[in-house]
Amino acid sequence: MENNKNFKKEIRLVKSVKQAKTVLNMLLQDSEKLNLEKGISGLLEKLENPKLDLLLDRYPELLQEYVLEELLSGELEITDVETSDVKTAGLFSCLQLLIHFCYELKENPNPNDNCYDSLRYILSSISSGKFVHDLLIIVVSVVGIEYYEKFQQRIQSLDLSFESAKNLENDSELQEYIDLMAWFALVRLFLESVYTYFNIPDQNFNNRTL
Repeated sequence: MENNKNFKKEIRLVKSVKQAKTVLNMLLQDSEKLNLEKGISGLLEKLENPKLDLLLDRYPELLQEYVLEELLSGELEITDVETSDVKTAGLFSCLQLLIHFCYELKENPNPNDNCYDSLRYILSSISSGKFVHDLLIIVVSVVGIEYYEKFQQRIQSLDLSFESAKNLENDSELQEYIDLMAWFALVRLFLESVYTYFNIPDQNFNNRTL
């Protein structure tokens, strides 16, 4: 599925540090942060794979044994565990941590070095484009290719009016997964913003706060 022609490379939505900071400050408000976190839990439930919950609990232990890049590769073989599950749990774990670290940076302008080091470690282990793409693959595994293609067709014809947004929200053919697709759109904005905002030279990294 990863090479499916339907998953063309998307144009980046966040193109400047200023845009990234604006988006992060918006998405890290308490209510929006909670929505991002609840969306992860909701997607986990829809996947109906109890092994993922167990792997998420094990991830701190796995990080002591393997480098994060290996865990996210989808190729690491661990006894009695599907390689795809290792990758999926890793993506969810990294997303949860990025939300947490960025919230800490917003609330505390002078966090300890471990926060910066952990954030840097995640960003260096997987690119922004791959992170978004791999999450999309998971989302589509829930909604199905047919639904995803229909959703893409609908949003491509939208303008920026309130009426268009309401029409999309009330589209009977999209109702089943509209919340999941809206969550994914916010996650994409969040990830692009994190990578854009913190993609700076090492010597300046620890001076970057929200």
